[in-house]
Amino acid sequence: MADQILEVRQGVWIDERWIRNAGLGSHLRVVVQPGEIRILTAPPETQPTEPSGRGWDIFRALGREAQPGRLLNAAVEHDRYLYGKSG
Repeated sequence: MADQILEVRQGVWIDERWIRNAGLGSHLRVVVQPGEIRILTAPPETQPTEPSGRGWDIFRALGREAQPGRLLNAAVEHDRYLYGKSG
């Protein structure tokens, strides 16, 4: 099936079978230009990666290496310390 005319209703549905038959893979890049919408295989560097624990380790290190502050109850009095608002 090379060509098929579709009627646009609320959008255009592209069947998974068409994508598979075209050999596009599971990660796609959509390029929109005047008079044309092109669907391409996404290059490997743009494909989503699995989250790693390294990010959390870096985040936790911020608390472990934090310098002591001069404010009492900074977490409880957050708005007052940052914005000068009470309650």
